[in-house]
Amino acid sequence: MLLLKNISKQFSGQTILNDVSLPLSKHITALVGKNGSGKSTLMKIIAGIEYCDSGEITFKKNASIEYLPQQAVYNFKGTVFEEVSSALDSGTYDSLLSEQAEIIKKIETSKDPDEKLLVRLNEIVEEIHRIEVRTKQKNSVETILLNLGFRREDWPRPASTLSGGWQMRIALARVLVREPDVIMLDEPTNYLDIVTINFLTEWLKKFDGQVLLVSHDRDFLNNVAEETWEIFNGDISVYKGNYDFYLKEREAKTALLEKQREKQLIEIRDLQDYYDKNHTNAAHAAMAQSKLKALEKLKSELIVLPKKAPTMTFRLPEPKRGGEIVAELSDITQRFGDLEVISNYKRIVRRGERIALVGRNGFGKSTLINIIGQELVPTSGICKIGAGIDICYFRQHEISKLPTDMTVQGFVESIAPFEMMTKIKNILGCFLFFEDDWDKKIAVLSGGEKVRLAFIKFIMTPGNLLLLDEPTTHLDIDSKEILLDTLKNIPATIIFVSHDSHFINSLATSVVYFKKRGEIVNFEGTYEEYLQMYGHEIITEESEAKPVKVSAEPVENPKGKVDFAQQKEMRNRLNKLKKEIDSIQDEIDALEKEKKDICDKLSTSAFDPAIASRLGKIEDELLELMEKWEEKSIELEKNSEN
Repeated sequence: MLLLKNISKQFSGQTILNDVSLPLSKHITALVGKNGSGKSTLMKIIAGIEYCDSGEITFKKNASIEYLPQQAVYNFKGTVFEEVSSALDSGTYDSLLSEQAEIIKKIETSKDPDEKLLVRLNEIVEEIHRIEVRTKQKNSVETILLNLGFRREDWPRPASTLSGGWQMRIALARVLVREPDVIMLDEPTNYLDIVTINFLTEWLKKFDGQVLLVSHDRDFLNNVAEETWEIFNGDISVYKGNYDFYLKEREAKTALLEKQREKQLIEIRDLQDYYDKNHTNAAHAAMAQSKLKALEKLKSELIVLPKKAPTMTFRLPEPKRGGEIVAELSDITQRFGDLEVISNYKRIVRRGERIALVGRNGFGKSTLINIIGQELVPTSGICKIGAGIDICYFRQHEISKLPTDMTVQGFVESIAPFEMMTKIKNILGCFLFFEDDWDKKIAVLSGGEKVRLAFIKFIMTPGNLLLLDEPTTHLDIDSKEILLDTLKNIPATIIFVSHDSHFINSLATSVVYFKKRGEIVNFEGTYEEYLQMYGHEIITEESEAKPVKVSAEPVENPKGKVDFAQQKEMRNRLNKLKKEIDSIQDEIDALEKEKKDICDKLSTSAFDPAIASRLGKIEDELLELMEKWEEKSIELEKNSEN
């Protein structure tokens, strides 16, 4: 479908890509690398937005490609629904049908039809069938809008009036509706909540095209990627697995490179010693010059290793110990005008808990954390903070409070307790601020760098109740791991909002799940355990109120105990439906093969009316089978829901 051939690109004398050649051969490929390594540049080159200095990119004939950048300015003119539905291109299908009818008419009236017409007819038939199959299988505009978080009352709103994050969702919806041959996604989960990320994960798995994506969501990459490309030092290394597979293989590869580099350094030292001792000796001057050339060549070939963040060899300041009861929430209700966001919520927060607030955006997560943080008085109910509790709040807008005229090192020195002053450089290194970053002005830092710097300030004088509202936004995977390890080692109670499932599963001891406005579930267990019990929800356009639950494990019955007989009966029914669907698919595949054989014959042999007639019957049979396939699939969904 897509082939990179000898691609090279430089910016300001720095090599971003150096003679890269490889095919996009897997269903879903993850593109990873440090910030600035060239991930977005490569995507823009493939999309035709930027040009490579040399090389070429080839695509399959008539292949359609969609690129969703990390940040963009959208010039939307219509409503939310109009902008998304306009991505459906029925004109291509209609024009293909018209062209097919014209060619068939020419063939039928010609004794010796032009071979080019037969070849073109074959191409048209294949393209029409491809569109019909996709149309049968694809989700509707309504389904995609609902699952990307757009309520029905949002659909008539002018798209241009929405925030940048919601406009990005509209752009994503347009890509999903269109279903091109190749999709390129640059940080698609940045503005998505955890439920929406789950929907995108399932959608991509079912998508029959190819996907190249960049993401800092580790679980998302592990769930979808079949292959991982790493950009480093101008080259692309291919790892035949998901992100965790890549990490394991890269570690082994790096260990081998370290040994090879050590050998190079020993050889460089020996060559340098020989030159230093002999270049002024007339008897050995020629040999010394030869050694010098070898030395210069070896230095130019010296293996470059990726930077590793230093590990913390010291203890951070610890908060004072508070009481056993950290917070007690009694019948908390919060309304904004006529909108009731939280209804009669109760919860006791105990010392040492790490609680994740999880669910769709707009359902009250930030509202609840603001109530606990004493920044919002609830409409009714009481939020009582325990004795000896010091609240420390971390929010995204904390980065706006950073002094932009100070340097990175100067700022950290200005906020560090006296006992931490000797450890400043180590702290900076642990948070991926290396020596060439220390003198940078805060004003020039990226969003992720500012978040890391604000977090250093946060941990220098921590309270014993830490409230964090989406702390991982704008952070890459390495930075998230540093944040995660730091929080695990702080002896404090933590309540946090996040949409990163790996971060949640690694930190949270319990979950508060916001199912919808006014409906909140306290779950004593990890987020992974919550999903195993209840599944995540995918909404269909038929009934927004009755979502399809996707769960890997049996769901508890209303009494809280699993009825295994019912579960067994349900599994048998589902297995039977799956077998029927597989059987129909086998019939479809067989007809597809027969159709291809006929099309090949029509393009290479004299026109045969009987064969052409059979081709028409195959089309009818395929449509009938696709309808049966869809009917059984809907039945499978309904049974899965029960």
